[in-house]
Amino acid sequence: MSIDLTKAQIDAALPKVATGLKQYQWLQANRDASDLRRNVLYRRRFNTFYRVRRNQAWQNAFYELLEALKLKGKTVSFAEILDSLFKATGRYEASFTSKLLATIKPQMPVIDSVVLRNLRLRLPYAGSKERLNRIQQLHDRLLFCFSTFLETENGRYLVRRFRELYGCSDLTEIKMLDLVLWQTRPKKA
Repeated sequence: MSIDLTKAQIDAALPKVATGLKQYQWLQANRDASDLRRNVLYRRRFNTFYRVRRNQAWQNAFYELLEALKLKGKTVSFAEILDSLFKATGRYEASFTSKLLATIKPQMPVIDSVVLRNLRLRLPYAGSKERLNRIQQLHDRLLFCFSTFLETENGRYLVRRFRELYGCSDLTEIKMLDLVLWQTRPKKA
């Protein structure tokens, strides 16, 4: 349950990051510019970048929550968003909770199927006991794995190479790693 990125994998993934990086930077730069509940362009770009494929009612609830939390700021927690999104949609949405949190707090990782495969982790099943707690633990574990990797030689290499290629002094190291992991597809067994 650790991140095993080699320098060769990092070098192979970095050029693939460019498009997603531009999309992400646009989203972050425009997050506070308007009411996201009504900003069709922002919603379309967010939906494309984060692969939001839910119905309009779900999306309206999601953007309502994002707008409310945007005003609350950095004090919001993963557990709070998970609970709020459940109350609004009737579903525990680990991935979308993490995407919403990372939009507000860019130093937080995103739960994504590609990232989870890279770490050989899985979301708890929908019917599992203690699902809420297990989702929270998974997010905590992901943050720990990201932070631990970034302290390694290869983690420092990733950050150095990312900055050499893209600059991005305002991009968090967690997001740099997230973008690289997303472009590193593990081989299927």
